[in-house]
Amino acid sequence: MKGAEDVMIYRCEGKEREGMEFKRESRRPPGNVPYVVDNLWEWKRPEGFPDRRHSLFASPKPELARKYSQYGDNGVIYAVEPLGACLLSQIREEDARFHDDCRILPRTLIRLLGKGWTDKPVEEKNPIAALWTPCLTKQEVVGLFKIEPLASIREEIWDSITFWETAKVFAFGEPLPFEEGEIMMEAPKWSLKAL
Repeated sequence: MKGAEDVMIYRCEGKEREGMEFKRESRRPPGNVPYVVDNLWEWKRPEGFPDRRHSLFASPKPELARKYSQYGDNGVIYAVEPLGACLLSQIREEDARFHDDCRILPRTLIRLLGKGWTDKPVEEKNPIAALWTPCLTKQEVVGLFKIEPLASIREEIWDSITFWETAKVFAFGEPLPFEEGEIMMEAPKWSLKAL
């Protein structure tokens, strides 16, 4: 069994990135989760959990880092090290795209908006359609749910969001909550060390 000092998290990146310092300054739209789902997750994100838009995503195993990287076999496996304080959380799924919310939430939202909503002219859809815009803040989503018909379905949508229910917060170097789940790390800076 690994000791706390042996617990590492991994990313598969391009070559020659070892020792470089990285930082995320602006919100990053998701590449593998629908924007509407990402916005709903941010709306319900509990205090103390990392913001997915400012997070680096990593894996608990080198082979999983390679499997879910855009670089695949051409990438290099690196151990990730935060530089400074960080927020870490892990989900059960190997990648967030496999979370049930990605499939269920868009369908639930459309169903609750009603069959006639999709046939309305764009002028009537506009305020609600903003929910599909990348990288809304929590406050922006709160504002959208004050507009009808979203205001009428607010509670049902809130209760349908399950992403954070099984996510676990942990500290860097601690044993990971899940053996194979995706890790989110929000840190001011981080570095990579090639294996």
